Amino acid sequence: MKLISLITPEVNLDSLSRICQHDDAILLRQDAVYLCLSPHLSWPVKKLYALQTDLTVRQLQQPDGITAVSAQQWVELCSKATQNILWQK
Repeated sequence: MKLISLITPEVNLDSLSRICQHDDAILLRQDAVYLCLSPHLSWPVKKLYALQTDLTVRQLQQPDGITAVSAQQWVELCSKATQNILWQK
């Protein structure tokens, strides 16, 4: 599993989908959690996470289909991943 972290809401999902495999996961961090406000996005993976502290700071609710994770759970996800990728546009 690759863990792909997004930190900005400007993301090209077509480009992102080219590197995604079935068992990969995406983690929304920093301003990328604003993507939670777009429930109709077609994500290229089934496992979608958002950092709880970033949701809280931005006063966003955890949407259906996205799992909020703590900092400790984020570290656990990183340790389970075969690759950790910071995706920028």
